[in-house]
Amino acid sequence: WAQNTEYLEAADTKPYRNLIGISWRSLADAIRAEQDILKTSKTKLPAYGLPLLSIGHEQLALITLGTLFNMIARSEFETCLPPGITPVAYEIGQRCRIQRLADLANDREVNVAEILLCRNRTRNAAKRAADLAAVVDDEDDWANNFRAYHLGEKLISLALQCAVFDGKPIFEAKEDREGSGKGFKTMHRIGMTEAAETWIGEQTPEALDLFNPIYLPMIVEPRPWTSLSEGGYLVTPMKLFKRQTGKRAQQRLQKADLSAVYAAVNALQNTPYRINEAVYRFQQDAWAAGLPFFGLTSEDQRKGLEKMMAFRFGQAARLCGEERFYFPCQVDHRGRVYPVPPLMNPQSDHIGRALIEFADGKPLGNNRGVYWLAIHLANCYWKKKVSFKKRRAWVQANEQEILDFATNPLRMHRFWTEADQPWLFLAACLEWKRYKEEGPGMISHLPISMDGSCNGYQHLSAMGLDPIGGRATNLMPCDDPEDIYQWVSDLVCRRLEADASVGQHHPGASRHPSSAEAAEEGSAARQLLAIMDRELAKNATMTTPYGVTLRTIFKALCEKDAIKALKDSEKCAMYLAKLLVECIPQVAVEAGRIMEWLREVAGIIAKHNRGMMWVTPAGFVVLHENRKPKEVRLATADRMILVYHHDDKQKIDVRKQVDGIVAHLVHSMDAAHMMRTINRLHAEGIRHFAMVHDSYGVHACDIDLLHRVLREEFVRIYSEPVLQNFLDQQRKAHPGISLPDPPQTGDLDIQQVLSSPYFFA
Repeated sequence: WAQNTEYLEAADTKPYRNLIGISWRSLADAIRAEQDILKTSKTKLPAYGLPLLSIGHEQLALITLGTLFNMIARSEFETCLPPGITPVAYEIGQRCRIQRLADLANDREVNVAEILLCRNRTRNAAKRAADLAAVVDDEDDWANNFRAYHLGEKLISLALQCAVFDGKPIFEAKEDREGSGKGFKTMHRIGMTEAAETWIGEQTPEALDLFNPIYLPMIVEPRPWTSLSEGGYLVTPMKLFKRQTGKRAQQRLQKADLSAVYAAVNALQNTPYRINEAVYRFQQDAWAAGLPFFGLTSEDQRKGLEKMMAFRFGQAARLCGEERFYFPCQVDHRGRVYPVPPLMNPQSDHIGRALIEFADGKPLGNNRGVYWLAIHLANCYWKKKVSFKKRRAWVQANEQEILDFATNPLRMHRFWTEADQPWLFLAACLEWKRYKEEGPGMISHLPISMDGSCNGYQHLSAMGLDPIGGRATNLMPCDDPEDIYQWVSDLVCRRLEADASVGQHHPGASRHPSSAEAAEEGSAARQLLAIMDRELAKNATMTTPYGVTLRTIFKALCEKDAIKALKDSEKCAMYLAKLLVECIPQVAVEAGRIMEWLREVAGIIAKHNRGMMWVTPAGFVVLHENRKPKEVRLATADRMILVYHHDDKQKIDVRKQVDGIVAHLVHSMDAAHMMRTINRLHAEGIRHFAMVHDSYGVHACDIDLLHRVLREEFVRIYSEPVLQNFLDQQRKAHPGISLPDPPQTGDLDIQQVLSSPYFFA
C-alpha cells in the first residue's frame, strides 16, 4: 500500500500513455541489446553496467520515458527552458534504484550473479560473480561511484537514439549558451522534438495533465528523521539531503550532533494539511472559464502552466477526501529545508500555496488573532510597506469590497490585477468572510505568514552590527517600516539627476567616463529619471547578498517593461545596472565590506585547492566546495554531447568558491535561524508550521508568540561574534594559510531587534 501511494511509475494521462505505448518497445529493445552486449563482453564492465543488468529492459524503458516527460514539462514551466541533461540523468538513475529496491522487496529481482557468471567460466568465477553482484545493492557503492548518474546518462543516450514514433525521434539534445567572456559555457539540455510536441497537442485535453511525480504527499505521518538516511517516506528510500553530498561532508555530518536539525525538520513534516476546498473550486472554475487570473505573461508560460495546473488539480482531487496529509521534508547543503512533493506545498507560488491550509484549526480569538488575520490580508494585497495601523485601516476601509470579492471572486474585479498574491489574497478574504459570519470563535485553518525585511541584508547587517543597514532592514524600532529598496532607489535617483543635469558622471563616483561616455550616460540618465522607482532597484538589491553579477542585473533589467519602453533600452539597462552596483553598498555599508572580506577569504583558501566548512548556530555542517567538473562525452547517433560529472577528486573552482561564499553563508544563517525558531516554538506548544526560508507562518492566534521567539533567537545568534567564529573555524581547518581578520564591526545594538515591530512583518 505504502509503495503504491508514494511511487507511481507510469503516466496518468492517455496521450502520454499512448506515446509511451508507441515508442517504448523500440527503446526497450535497444536496452536489451545493450544488456546482451554486457553479458557477453570480456572487457571490464562500464560504470553503468551493473545497474543496467539489474533491472528488466522493459521496466528501464518505462522509467526512462516517464521521467523524461515529467522533468521536461516541469522545467519548461519553471524556467521556460528544457532541463539540463545532468540532473535528468541523476533523476532517471535514482528512479531505477528505487525500482531495484522494490523488486528486492517483492522477491522478483534480476539475478545479477547468474548473469555475470555467463561472462566468466574460469576457476572461482561463481564467487567473483556473487561478490560483484552484491555491489549493485550496496547503497554506499551507488553513492561513491555515481551509479545513478552513469545509468541515467546511458539511458538518455539510448532514448535520444531509439525512442521514436512514426519514425520520428521524440527527444532531442539542445544547447543553451550562458554567460560571457571567461564565464561563458554551453549548457546541454534535453527536450521534446517539435514533432512530438505537436503530436501531444493534437490529442485529447488530457494532454494537459502530467505524469505523477515519484514523491507524493503522505496520508500518514512521515517517518521521523533519526539519521542522514532514515526518515521521510515509509518505503520509498530517501536521504535527508536533496542532493548527494561529498564524502568529506558526509563524514563530518555523521560525527556532528544534528539533533536540533532533525527536530526542526520533523516538526515541519509532521504539520498536517488539508485541501482548501473553496479555493480549489474557484481555481477550477476560473481555469475552465479561461479567466486571466493566473499571472500569465507569455505564451511559453501559458503552455507550461496548463501542465502545472492539471498536475495541481489532479493532486487536489486525489487529496480532497483526506482529512489530513503531510509533506516529507529534506534539507540542502546549507541547511535550508524543503518539502519534497512539488508544486503544491507550503513553499509553492501563491497558486499552489492557496490550495492548502492547516488540517487542524484554532479559534481566531477576540483580539490578536483577528488583528493578525487583517494584517495578513493587507500583506497579500500589497500593503507591506506601510505601518500596521495603516494596514488595519485599509482592511476596514475596504471591508465591504473584500466581502463581495469573497462571495463572487470570479467576476472581473480589480483585486485580481492589484493584489500582490491574488490567490493567497482570495484565501484570506474567504477567511475574513467566515470571521464576519461566525465571530471570533471561528476555527481558523489559514496559515498567517510574516516575512523578513530583505532578509539577506538583515543577516549581513547583524553580522557587521551595521547601524545604517540595520535601520534600512528594520533591525531597529521605527514608527513605519523602512524600505531598503526605496533607499537604494532614492540614492540612484540623486545620481541620475546629477548625470542628467551636467552630462557627466557624478564626481564622487569611482568611474570616470570619457566625454563620449558621459554624453551617453547623460542621455540614459534623462530617460531613466522618468521611470526610476523601487521596483527597478528591488531585484538587484535583494540578490546582491547572494553573489549577483553586473551581467545578471543587466539581463534582469532588460526584461522590465519600463526599460523595454525606453528609446535606448539596452544602454539604459547597462548604465542603471552599473549605478545599482555602486549604490547598493553605500546603503548597507558593513554588508558590502563583509561580502568583500568573505570573497577574499574564500579566494585565498580556494587557491590552495581547498574547500571551506563551517558549523551553523543550529549545529548543521556546511561544506562550500565547488570543484571543476569532469567533462564526460555522451555519444548519440548523430552528435557528441558534453555533460559535466562532479566528483571529489577534481580541482577546486576558485571563481565559483569566491562567487558563492556570501550566498552560502547567508543561506546557512537564515536556515539556522528558522530551525532554532521552530524548535523554540515547538517547545512552547506550537505544532503547525508553514515555513519558507525568510517567511514564517503559524496560526493567527500564535503570531504574537512567533514574533517574540523569532526575535529572541535572532538576537541570541548575533550576540555572538559570528564572523570571528567563522574565521576561527577556517583557521583551524587550514592552519598553514594566512587569512585576514574580519572587518571591524559597527555600533548597532542587536538587542534593539527585540523591540523592532517590522523586523518580520
